[in-house]
Order: sequence, then C-alpha cells, then structure tokens
Amino acid sequence: MKFVVYGENRVMTSDAIAEAVLAYAAALGENGTTDIVEIPTADDDGFGVTAEVLLGPASQVMVESAPDDELEPEDDDLVNELVRRTAAVGGGRFIDAASSHSAEPEAKRLRTDPPVHED
Repeated sequence: MKFVVYGENRVMTSDAIAEAVLAYAAALGENGTTDIVEIPTADDDGFGVTAEVLLGPASQVMVESAPDDELEPEDDDLVNELVRRTAAVGGGRFIDAASSHSAEPEAKRLRTDPPVHED
C-alpha cells in the first residue's frame, strides 16, 4: 500500500495505482497540462470510495509507504489507463521510472536523474 500525498491530504491506495499516478503527474508537469484522476481508496469505515485529484504543473504530489492492508484496491484498468495517458502526453520515460518495483538500472536512473532537454 502507498499514500498519494497531495498538499496536506493523503489517499491510501495500491502500490501500482500510486506509482501510475506519480508517473502521470510528472509527465503532466513536464508538459504544462492538467488532468483529474479518480483514485480508489477507502473511507474511515473501510468502504470503497474514490478521491478526485487535480494533477498538473503546479501539483505537488508524492508517494510514501503506507501500512499493508488486506483490502488493497486492485484496478488494472485504471493503471493501464494512466500508463496510456502518460505515454499520450509524451511521458513515456516516466512509466517505468516511477515503479519502485523495478530494479532495472534505467528505471533507477530515471527515478533519480533530472530530464535532459535537447535544444
């Protein structure tokens, strides 16, 4: 489980969803565009709800570890859609870069090195 931290608010969701949201936020920020994403989570009583988050150049979003939860939301369709949107705004380099599950050297480099702009 991961928290998507947005301002003073935290939304707990699955690792895959949080990482896809982070990659999409990075791509949107780099391209100066915005979008709204619905993140599946649970309310204080454990009922499934969604949180709508505005992502864009001014968004300050981070992902941090959360306690494991047996009710971790799985939404492969949402992850796939966020990957598609990330690629569509030219953020393909962020798709694997945000994944903390990837030990590939290129993914690690993309997580830690700033983008190189070619003029």
